Amino acid sequence: MTTMHIKTLRVHEAIRARPGMYLGGEDRRAQAAILLKLTVESVASTSDGPERIPVELRIWPGPVFELSCPWADAPFQLVSERGASLSVIDRHMMTLYAGGPPLWGLIDGHGIILNALSSRVLLQTSNGETRREAMYSRGGIITPMMDLLNSSLNGTRVVFELDPLFFDADARAHAHSDAVIEDLRTRFPWLTVSQRAADVTAGDPW
Repeated sequence: MTTMHIKTLRVHEAIRARPGMYLGGEDRRAQAAILLKLTVESVASTSDGPERIPVELRIWPGPVFELSCPWADAPFQLVSERGASLSVIDRHMMTLYAGGPPLWGLIDGHGIILNALSSRVLLQTSNGETRREAMYSRGGIITPMMDLLNSSLNGTRVVFELDPLFFDADARAHAHSDAVIEDLRTRFPWLTVSQRAADVTAGDPW
């Protein structure tokens, strides 16, 4: 092998090529469930320590997972840095960081993993005065962080859809099965499951 045969994978390509290195799990079913667990934990993390804040989980057909919490400190993490073309969260949703305490749950390497394995990710956050949102897909950006207008959102909201090009129908169904959801409820007492996909007759979380 020579240098001409060496290919450098971009971060999201490396995650999709070897998800077990980042998530664990022996197959796509297990990895889909782990990704959901990881994201739930991330949304509940604060910047002040290991405390957890209440999180509400709503599951839509697809499946699409909607997580919301009253954490209102996030906007200060999401503003653009002076001289930077992307906001802090935009860069972290496309970059794999290792080591050091997390600034926010998803800003600890978890953001890019979620982005890489999702067909869509919507982030919205508000402290009651400043409201912002961004959308990502398969390791890239659809819409960079921008002001969110005409919204009553107060807190943080994450909506994501497991990528059907990566997770087959069986893996996606497993992620929102009764067994996985009940395990989450048992593991995380601060988690409320307010909607299951089977209960939805209309509506769209996007």
